[in-house]
Amino acid sequence: MRAAPTLRRRLAHLLAWPLLAVLALGAVYDYVQALRRAQDDQDLALARVAIALASRLDVDADDGLQDDFGLHLSRTVAAMQRAEPRDRLAFFVRRADGSAVGGDAGLAKWIQASPADRAVFADASTGGEAWRVASYAHESSLGPLQILVAETTHRRERLARRLMLDTLVPNVMLVMLALGGVLAGVRVAMQPLERVSRRIAARDADDLGPVPVEGLPGELTPFAGTINQLLDRVRQSAAHEQAFLSNAAHQLRTPLAGIQTQLELAEGEAPPALRERLGAVRAALRRLARSTHQMLALARSGPQAVQADELEPVDLASLLEAAANDWLDTALAAGVELQFDAQPVKVRGSPWLLREALANLVHNALDHAPRGSTVLLGCGPAGEGARLTVEDQGPGIPADERARVLERFYQRPGRQGGSGLGLSIVNEVARRHGAALSLADGADGRGLRVSLDFPSRG
Repeated sequence: MRAAPTLRRRLAHLLAWPLLAVLALGAVYDYVQALRRAQDDQDLALARVAIALASRLDVDADDGLQDDFGLHLSRTVAAMQRAEPRDRLAFFVRRADGSAVGGDAGLAKWIQASPADRAVFADASTGGEAWRVASYAHESSLGPLQILVAETTHRRERLARRLMLDTLVPNVMLVMLALGGVLAGVRVAMQPLERVSRRIAARDADDLGPVPVEGLPGELTPFAGTINQLLDRVRQSAAHEQAFLSNAAHQLRTPLAGIQTQLELAEGEAPPALRERLGAVRAALRRLARSTHQMLALARSGPQAVQADELEPVDLASLLEAAANDWLDTALAAGVELQFDAQPVKVRGSPWLLREALANLVHNALDHAPRGSTVLLGCGPAGEGARLTVEDQGPGIPADERARVLERFYQRPGRQGGSGLGLSIVNEVARRHGAALSLADGADGRGLRVSLDFPSRG
């Protein structure tokens, strides 16, 4: 699937094309105006040649009528030709009666009528070569004269090319600078949106707090407000879902406890033939009750839980001591020895959430530990923080499955009877406390060690 163009690219295109068009039109205008001024200057120079010839005729006429005017004019034009040898300069002068005074008579066809002492210009061509022609009418001592001066246009063409380069190079540089300025301006204008994007991307998946709108341009404020409205609706929906799950689990837990009590009484009074079946029903009911309790704990441990507990100092050593009292009978029944290595250390946390996490870890350890083995519960300082560990001597968990067992309702292949929620609850509790949950091999590579590393002490 083709990626959609970014907003930055769209803005750059929308601004760049009109800018390029304006600059291109400006370059054409600059070239045309510069060429026109250059041609006007060269036409003026050609007109001055005609005036110089007229002045020469006036001088020669004062010296004598028998002078060879054509020879004098040819010398004058030859001297002017040396100023620009790459172009040919030609002239023709005739009287009012059509007789030639001097110059190239073949140019007579190019003479145009013009006001007295004012040049008229035209373009001409002969032999495949372009010429610029100036016609000049002059009242001299010899009578009315028509003077024509013609020059090839090589210098004009070179000047046009040079002007094109002189206007093209700075305009190209101006285009590049303008495009750079446009891109830089778009980049600066997009920074507030990119900051919001980075903030949203850096959030935890469960963080549904509003997007900050401080510092955003006015055009982006409605967009951020719409996102905040969506986040608020998602937050409310998540809260309703958590409330439903919590209430459902709570409503189920009470009748299940009553049914379990009645089954225990019925099992004691039942004939031996029914006791085995009632025992199986009671075991299944106990698993159902535990799953219900775990669902309630999972619902309340999430960041969107209806009841958010304030964190307070919790003594982990006392927590382990309480766990010993709660799980001693279960450990004895399973033939597993509970050992403790509790050093006094406090963390800031929710007491009931930490008890729930520890209860799930101990239950899993006792459930997997073989008879005659040991389950070790420990706590103590770890750097600037604290660590809580539960280690068993069971089969352990392969390294490639340790990430998956933290998922909700995941059960390892061949493992039955559990709900797949125990380590998920521990993981949620760790996230609520900013702690790191890690799974590793136990001592001597045997069993499983689960550690909760808290970043700071209470």
